[in-house]
Amino acid sequence: MNLESFSNELLLDLFEYFSAVDLLRTFYNLNFRFNNLIMIHFQHFDLNFRSVSQYDFNLICCQYLPIIVNDINSLSLSNDDDTPQQIDLFLEHGLIISQFINLKSYLYNLHHWNIYQ
Repeated sequence: MNLESFSNELLLDLFEYFSAVDLLRTFYNLNFRFNNLIMIHFQHFDLNFRSVSQYDFNLICCQYLPIIVNDINSLSLSNDDDTPQQIDLFLEHGLIISQFINLKSYLYNLHHWNIYQ
C-alpha cells in the first residue's frame, strides 16, 4: 500500500500532524491531487510561522505563498526571540494582507519590548 492509495479524508487528517513547512516541502508538487488537498488543508488550518527558521520562512514566502495565498484562512506571524523581525521580512517579500482574500484570522505575536522601541 502506498500513500497515494489513501483516501482524501485520511490524507487531510494526516496533514494536521505536519508543520506548514514540512507539509509543503513533503507533499507540494507531487501531483495534482496532493496540491489540491494542501489547498483544502490551508482553508481550514492556520499557516503558523512562529518558530520557523528564517530560511524556511523565506522559502515559503518566495516559493509557496504566491501559489496558496488565495486559500489561506488563518495566518500567524511572530517577532519573538526565535523569529526576530519576521513581520518586517514578510512585508519585504512584497506580501500584503489584502492579497489573502479568504483570510479570517491574522495573528501578530509581538514581544512587549518591540512595542516600546
